Amino acid sequence: MIVTISRRVAVEMYDAIAALRPDWVSVDPRDDASGRLKVVITGQGSDEPAALQPHLRTKARREDLAKRFKNPNSGFDLVIVCDMWLTGFDAPTLHTLYVDKPMRGHALMQAIAQFNRVFGEKPGGLVVDYLGIGAELKAALADYSARESRGGAARC
Repeated sequence: MIVTISRRVAVEMYDAIAALRPDWVSVDPRDDASGRLKVVITGQGSDEPAALQPHLRTKARREDLAKRFKNPNSGFDLVIVCDMWLTGFDAPTLHTLYVDKPMRGHALMQAIAQFNRVFGEKPGGLVVDYLGIGAELKAALADYSARESRGGAARC
């Protein structure tokens, strides 16, 4: 999973990778049944810039794409996101997170946690940090640890 700072950058990243690896993408980006690489972003339909249009999906199509991504044998191996699928998305097979977006606190902890867990032969995850989020991760861990010791992490 590649995490970008904006939807525009997500699409530009897709275009750059597609130019280098045309066999990774569908001829039509709207074809959700094929292609190794997809962009998952939200949008408001026809009011959005033309470059984003091929990557906008309804909620039902995003859910179908999520099912495909979670299947390790689907051939859909790389997704570019801005906000979608960073939290509350459970795909145990995820193993590498490429971070090119500032993240902090709870959102950072959730994003890291979904990658850094054991699954099958996967011993853990890898975070490729392009921004230097180490300080934010340390702060988030300290906050979580302090709440955990007070019993706050389990409260609803």
